[in-house]
Amino acid sequence: MDTLQLQLFLSVSRTLNFTKTAGEFFMTQPTVSNYIKSLENSLGVKLLNRDSRSVSLTPEGQEFLSYANRLLRLQMDAVNRLRNIAEGRRGYIHIAMLSSAAELFSACLTEFCKTQPDVQVDVDIKEGADMIKAVGLCAYDIYFMNRYMMPDTDSLESIVTGTDQLHLFVHRDIADKIDINDWSTLSGYHFVSVPETDFLLAGQIKRICESRGVVPDIINYYNRADTLFLAVNSGIGMAILPPKLTYFYSFPNVVSFPIAGSDATISSVVAWHKNKITPDTRRFLQLRALTAL
Repeated sequence: MDTLQLQLFLSVSRTLNFTKTAGEFFMTQPTVSNYIKSLENSLGVKLLNRDSRSVSLTPEGQEFLSYANRLLRLQMDAVNRLRNIAEGRRGYIHIAMLSSAAELFSACLTEFCKTQPDVQVDVDIKEGADMIKAVGLCAYDIYFMNRYMMPDTDSLESIVTGTDQLHLFVHRDIADKIDINDWSTLSGYHFVSVPETDFLLAGQIKRICESRGVVPDIINYYNRADTLFLAVNSGIGMAILPPKLTYFYSFPNVVSFPIAGSDATISSVVAWHKNKITPDTRRFLQLRALTAL
């Protein structure tokens, strides 16, 4: 199994057309077919059903998709890391960040890179349930996340970086019809929301609505903040989200209202595993942008 085989498999799984994939890779169609057949032989399973008229993934091919993506990402990360080491960047920090933490993270990264230019900092943007899963797996060195995402364990330490009121985000066309102090004005409008798998935030949103006499008519769930904002911007529905997301996402038709009340507060933290801290991680956590909070 090699990188090109995986790349070709992912391309064919997307195009469902050997000729189109061949064009993308500047190959002949038989060459692509031979690479796919070689991959299938090495795995001992059939990944694609193909005949003269159509191409489709087998159940094994569908299952292999995520593995192929992860293998290519791992290979890319390994090559990138080795090149950085060869160029003198021997330090390394891997950070997971919510998009709502972008402003603070940007300030930290700017300060850190000025004082530690030889340390490679990789960051992955995570959402809700994915962030909680990453913390549980000890997958990163540092987490910029919401406080409710922290598990009940002594293995984590954290700094509270701020507490905000959740905001109601609505489309500009209905903003003048909404009175945030009278939630009956929300009646008749749809909501979009984070998925139920992000159960703590989803539960908080429902409690906010119910305590104000509103049963949210949630017509769709989205697991990404940018998709939620896109839905609000398009007039699909309104959403309750952390206000700092507006630093990362800007949509012209989105208007927000702060929601008053202790039940609408949300705290953000920077967290790390006690038993995983490295000298580079320690230096990052000692930044002025964090210690001044």
